Amino acid sequence: MVNIKLDAQTLRYISIFEAATNAQVKDCIEKDDLVVFVVYPRNLRKALENGGTKIQTVRNLIKKNVMVVEYSPDILAFTRSVFHRFNVRNIKVENVDNQFNISVFVDPRDKARAIGKGGRNLQLAKEIIGRHFPLKNIVIY
Repeated sequence: MVNIKLDAQTLRYISIFEAATNAQVKDCIEKDDLVVFVVYPRNLRKALENGGTKIQTVRNLIKKNVMVVEYSPDILAFTRSVFHRFNVRNIKVENVDNQFNISVFVDPRDKARAIGKGGRNLQLAKEIIGRHFPLKNIVIY
């Protein structure tokens, strides 16, 4: 787990997101053309109300793609939320020397998408989870 530092641009994104969705943001990560918002528990529904029109509004305002993940103090539930776009079959978490090794089992048809081109989605998942839990490694099966 690292200290979460937010710059002025990220704080601006959070402000826009919270104003548009009424959902409270715990963390925000900007990666290239994507902004990931980690919302507090029970705030995901607020963000996704009205068929996703609120998210589309945020997308239009910040001119970037948006991904919303619901935070959970349970690493298993949080990992499932991070990989929500893929057909997750099972997740195994091992605690080794106070660091987590996570194995995510997805539908074989979704494995390539879960890893992403050049490992992009996997690296993003590592960064998101690693900001909130002491993470050693994630493997996708």
